[in-house]
Amino acid sequence: MALLPGTPDLPGLVTRIAEATGRPVVATAAWAAEPALVPDAADEACKVMEIVQRLGRPTGLYRFDDVLLEYQLARPGSGLGRLAAKLDPLNGRPHLIDTLRAFVNRGHNRRQTAQDLHIHRNTLDYRLHRVTALTGLDLMIPAEARLLEAALTARDLTEEC
Repeated sequence: MALLPGTPDLPGLVTRIAEATGRPVVATAAWAAEPALVPDAADEACKVMEIVQRLGRPTGLYRFDDVLLEYQLARPGSGLGRLAAKLDPLNGRPHLIDTLRAFVNRGHNRRQTAQDLHIHRNTLDYRLHRVTALTGLDLMIPAEARLLEAALTARDLTEEC
């Protein structure tokens, strides 16, 4: 943890640290308006780091606003388990979970997802169709796509607990 005065270029700092060390860097930041609020800011930054690490987010700088949905999904309650259970039909099919995760991470871009997974686009389409067939949730329907994405996050959060 580091306490930095003023308003430093944090994204630039993270990039420079990664370049200098040759290693990926994941950092979180929170701002305190006055010295008395530093402990609260430190607590917030720690909570953000916990979420980022649990979800295996890529290198970069994260703030609370970057993980608001994920943070809220991680709060205790019956909804988290029920949401994660939406993907239970994919149990035993890790390639479908991995495909869904890659598709979500690439912003539903089929070409980039297929490249990332080193598969043909037809194979990707087949796998996404299987996700729809098994879960009953269609990635082409925005509300159902959001539910699948939230279920994936909930699943990732509950598997770590």
